[in-house]
Amino acid sequence: MLPSLGYQENTPLKKSEVARLQLAEAISLFTAEKFLPAVTLAGAAEEILGKLLHRKEELSAIKESAKVIESLRRDTGLPLMGGKSEREMIDDWNATRNSLKHLVGSEDEPITVNLCDEAYWMIRRALENAKRLQLPIPNEQEFENWVVININS
Repeated sequence: MLPSLGYQENTPLKKSEVARLQLAEAISLFTAEKFLPAVTLAGAAEEILGKLLHRKEELSAIKESAKVIESLRRDTGLPLMGGKSEREMIDDWNATRNSLKHLVGSEDEPITVNLCDEAYWMIRRALENAKRLQLPIPNEQEFENWVVININS
């Protein structure tokens, strides 16, 4: 245990509350166009919420997306997502989040990503997971408004 600064008492938090706070802050960062920290915070929330759904034996947004693609592939015979497995699709969808969190390869090796797009989709998945858990996110409408004003116009 780290020594306390004495500024604040310990706070008991449920994991769902941690994820709710992370997602709300990710949305605030996104609407302020601070996309990089929005990706990592939304990614942390999305992962926690997905695991909470898994514990309830329900599918997370990312798992359901992969299953829908696999089903369409079976039904149509089309090589959607290049024939990748569920795990490979999920790894691809989480690649930016993971590359921002972990040092893989050389420190000087740049990554090229669209941070706005990555933050958008991570927040979108986290919001869907929160909805499935009936966990309201207080600033969800601010996110939707930002998208309508800045993207869909």
